[in-house]
Amino acid sequence: MNIVWLSSRVLGSDLCSTTQIQLANGLVSKGHSVDFYSPGNSVANAFNHHSIERSSRRGFQARSVVKKLHEHLDKINSADVVLIDWPIFSIAKKIKPPVVLIDRGPPADNGILAMLQWRPWRKAWSITNKGTTVSSAHRNFVIEQTKYTNDSIQIIPAGVDLDLFQPAKKEGPIKLAYHGRVDVHRGVMSLPMVLAGLQLQGIDATLHIHGSGNAVERLRNIGMDGLVVTDAIPHEDLAAKLATYDIGFLPMPDHKVWSLASPLKRSEYLASGMVVCGIDHAGHQVEGSGDWMQLFSQKEFITSTVDWIKSLDRDALENLQNESRKYAEENLSWSHSVDALESMILS
Repeated sequence: MNIVWLSSRVLGSDLCSTTQIQLANGLVSKGHSVDFYSPGNSVANAFNHHSIERSSRRGFQARSVVKKLHEHLDKINSADVVLIDWPIFSIAKKIKPPVVLIDRGPPADNGILAMLQWRPWRKAWSITNKGTTVSSAHRNFVIEQTKYTNDSIQIIPAGVDLDLFQPAKKEGPIKLAYHGRVDVHRGVMSLPMVLAGLQLQGIDATLHIHGSGNAVERLRNIGMDGLVVTDAIPHEDLAAKLATYDIGFLPMPDHKVWSLASPLKRSEYLASGMVVCGIDHAGHQVEGSGDWMQLFSQKEFITSTVDWIKSLDRDALENLQNESRKYAEENLSWSHSVDALESMILS
C-alpha cells in the first residue's frame, strides 16, 4: 500500500518526531511504501522524506506547512491512504484518498496559543472518519469533547526501540534521571529536592537531567553536589546513559496535556532497566505495572519518593529493574504500535 504522512513536526530535531519515525519505518518493514512530508531532515530512515519549509513564527507554523503542502497535492493524491497530524488537518479537504487523523495529544501550548489551537483540534475530529490517540484516557477525552464515535478511534501508544535502549551494569551511587523537555511547568524543579532529601538521609545519589527548556539555567544555577544538567543529547548517547541509571522520573503534573499522554520517556526508562517514580495520574499509569512503577500524589511526591528509594537496597533495586526490562520486552516494542496503526489503515 502507498501511504503518505503529512506532519508539521520537525523531523529529526523535535523530540516527538521519534514516534513518527519509528511508526513510518515500521510500516515500511511490513511491506508498505511511505512518503513523509514534514519540516526537517531524514537520516538513515526507510521511508521517503520530502522536506517542507516551516515558518519560525509561533502561531503561524502549521499554516505555513499547509501552504507549502499545496505544492505537492498531485503526488499526495496518488496515495492509497493519507495520514495527517491534527495541526494541519485543514488540508484534508484537498485530499482525495481516505485520510486518518493522527492525534499525538491535544493542544499543549500555554496562553493565547492554546486558545487558538483548540478550535482546529475540535474541527479536525469533527470532519474525520478515522483517528488515532495515544492512550485510553486520550480516546475518552476526544469522545467527551467532540462526541466522536469510539469504534473509529485506534490507540497507538508510544513504543521503544528495545535494541537501542538496553540495561547495562548499574552500580555505585543511586543514579536518578530525567530527560526530555526541561520546562518549569513540567515539574522538573521538584527533582533537586528529591536528591537533597536523599542526601540528608545519608544516601549516596546523583541526579542527571538531559534536555532543553526554560528550566535548564535555573537548575544549573542551583550548584548542588550530585546534580548534573546537560543540554539535549543524541538518542544513541542518551540510550547509553540511561543504561547505567537506576530510577527515571515522570514529574509532569496532573494537567490534561500529560494526563492524556503516553510519554516516550517512560518506555525508554523501562527498556533501559530502570524503575520509575512519578506523579499519579492517568498519563503516567501503566496497565499491569509492578512495584517497579511508583506513582505518588503531587503533594507527597518528594517525601514519598525519598522514603521509597530509602527503603531499597541494591539487590532489591536490581530485582525491580530486571522486572521493568521484562515488562518492556513483552509490552512496549514498537511492533505493537505499528501493528495497531496498520490495522487502522487497512480497515
